[in-house]
Amino acid sequence: MVNILGFTFKNPVIIASGPGGNGKELSNYIDLNRLGGFTAKTVTLKERPGNPPPRIVNVKAGIINSIGLQNPGIDKFIKEDLPFLESLNTNIILSIGGDTKSEYLSLIERLNDSKAVFFELNLSCPNVSKHNTNLEHDSDAIYELVKEAKKISKKPIFIKLGSNLFLEKIVKRAIDAGVDGVSLINSSKGLKVDIKKKRLILKRGIGGFSGPAIKPIALAAIFNIKRKFKHLPIIGMGGIFDYKDALEFIMIGANLIAIGSGVMADPEIPIKIAHDLENYFKNDSYEKTIGCALEGFYDR
Repeated sequence: MVNILGFTFKNPVIIASGPGGNGKELSNYIDLNRLGGFTAKTVTLKERPGNPPPRIVNVKAGIINSIGLQNPGIDKFIKEDLPFLESLNTNIILSIGGDTKSEYLSLIERLNDSKAVFFELNLSCPNVSKHNTNLEHDSDAIYELVKEAKKISKKPIFIKLGSNLFLEKIVKRAIDAGVDGVSLINSSKGLKVDIKKKRLILKRGIGGFSGPAIKPIALAAIFNIKRKFKHLPIIGMGGIFDYKDALEFIMIGANLIAIGSGVMADPEIPIKIAHDLENYFKNDSYEKTIGCALEGFYDR
């Protein structure tokens, strides 16, 4: 059992937003109720068709995706997807995205009475900005968004960020505004060239790079945040493919670990990790394992 902000999770394994869709298709392959939680695909105020194909490119040690936040919009989500999510016997986290502060706030108001435990504000999708910039680089905008979101939200607010040179500053501003936790890290930016056609493969050129290659980057980001903000809850993600990967995240301070690319490689991976972690924690304390790798670091 894992307790975060007063909510109990069966285990620390959840599905990251995106690869699992809104759960229906994935539930044909695994029992989602065996996991600690499920994060729905990012929903926006209006329907988004996503980016043109090709959307997925395999590369060494990972994949590059260019999905582009394809989703049905909040009205269809509430009517067609939310009932299924709320029928699950596990914790639901709702990921929301927008182009403006008012769009995020409208979504929170629409979803406030759902059974979800947290809101996750997606501030860092690399596949939607027209100018390769997004909200995660503007600490003042994040401060204002979180501050206003906390005024109306009935649920804890997490923000999802990528690897960023100014990550500590951004998280500090979010904490000042009242954020309850962070999700680290979103996919990084990546690109692949078709050398036969001598052109970029993805229509948008740059996509979101995820998988085993970004695990050390994710671990470093969490390390830097946890040592500065010891008590801030963290959902860790980025290239987790087995329980040993998961333990690395937990040992540097992640309270929950989210599986993203791993679900696309093998839908059974989250269940395997949850099972293996359960066995591991028969002989060790989960609570004492969180952040244990940081203990004494500065005494060296």
